Amino acid sequence: MERSLAILLATVSACAGVDDDARRAPAGGEADLPLGDVDDSTAFALSSASSWGSALTCKTIPDLPALPSPQITISLQGLTLHLVDTTVGYDKVFPIGPGKIDTDTTSTTLGESLSYWPVKAYKTQSFSIKPSTSTACKFWWTDPETGQTSPVFAGLPFMSWSGSYAIHGPIDNFTAPNGGNLRRGFVSHGCVRLEAADILEVYARVHSAASVPVHVQREPERRADGTRVDVTPAWIGAECATDADCAFANGFCHANPYSERGFCSARCTQYCSDRAPNPTTFCVTDPDDATKGMCVTQVVAQNSDCRTFDHFEPIRMARFRQPSASANVCMPGSNGAIGDHCFLDTDCDAGNRCAGAAGGEPGLCTQACTKYCPDPAGVAATLCVNEAALGGAVCMRTCTPASNASECPGGTQCVLRSRNGDAATSKYVCEPAAD
Repeated sequence: MERSLAILLATVSACAGVDDDARRAPAGGEADLPLGDVDDSTAFALSSASSWGSALTCKTIPDLPALPSPQITISLQGLTLHLVDTTVGYDKVFPIGPGKIDTDTTSTTLGESLSYWPVKAYKTQSFSIKPSTSTACKFWWTDPETGQTSPVFAGLPFMSWSGSYAIHGPIDNFTAPNGGNLRRGFVSHGCVRLEAADILEVYARVHSAASVPVHVQREPERRADGTRVDVTPAWIGAECATDADCAFANGFCHANPYSERGFCSARCTQYCSDRAPNPTTFCVTDPDDATKGMCVTQVVAQNSDCRTFDHFEPIRMARFRQPSASANVCMPGSNGAIGDHCFLDTDCDAGNRCAGAAGGEPGLCTQACTKYCPDPAGVAATLCVNEAALGGAVCMRTCTPASNASECPGGTQCVLRSRNGDAATSKYVCEPAAD
């Protein structure tokens, strides 16, 4: 009882505060962050202290072997936290709920997950977790508007990787005995949410390390062979190479002509199964075979623009064999930014054109340039390169070899190139792979 009371008194803030960039990182450290989206059960519990249930109980840290040299990669658009320790062969991927996509046109994180703010602010992707910035049991959050405190962190671990930007529990249904339920998607105001059981495991594995390197990236993480790092077992929308990769009822690997990578779906006649913590699904007509239905992910608040999937876009579609019912869903398509795959100019954003598409193979969205290129919000920076295969001096997407070129679409390679008209400036870019 004394230990619980001491922890309760010591953990009365975090992930709560003001919104604007100017005040997010005041002198002396970052301000606390607001919660972000919450589900209905959380909203109800926040309104009444009598509804706090098990939220004031410290959850038991599992007895698991500590990792001697743990490292963490957080992929915001991949919705993953990847914990590895090469010295002992540990490698595990956890689903996450990072910050919402910023739509404020005056913000430095416009078009990005709000969790990307430290990367933009400090111009680094390298952060760390230390014992001094972690706690095994945290409860309290303070509403920045009302000053009211609520135990939304539910007695679960809280691990800061950059000031008040932290890894913590799921928030939703925080009064439950297990600490709540994750919605995998863009839901928070900057913190990275994990399933309750997952935050307990991660804390148990890393809390004794003097410093845990944390790499934060926008794009889905990729291995050296180009495969995407993701949770297992796979679910609807996950990247795949064969039907065997989609090991669930009626699962199969569907081709995506835009990404040149497959995605998991399932055969359906009218309805599809759902699997928490993923977004809901919907049965639509297979564009490759109008006699068959296939399951795809619905567009919902946690997945509003389909960006977690490789070359998908939101579209309104009727339910298979029930045209009176329809939903916004994620279907293969081009995102339209510089460096995205395309087949037609209309696949690309305004000001861009589609270059290099031929013989059923996609090209790349680009635009002519002389020396400099625009950097669209929410995607990798660009470089003006003289690329004969795409028609001369054009804008191309930059990439990072150290991150296995996770910025590059399928069928391209990460190559060092000089800026057009400025041979002294070179960067790696995603260019079409040689046949």
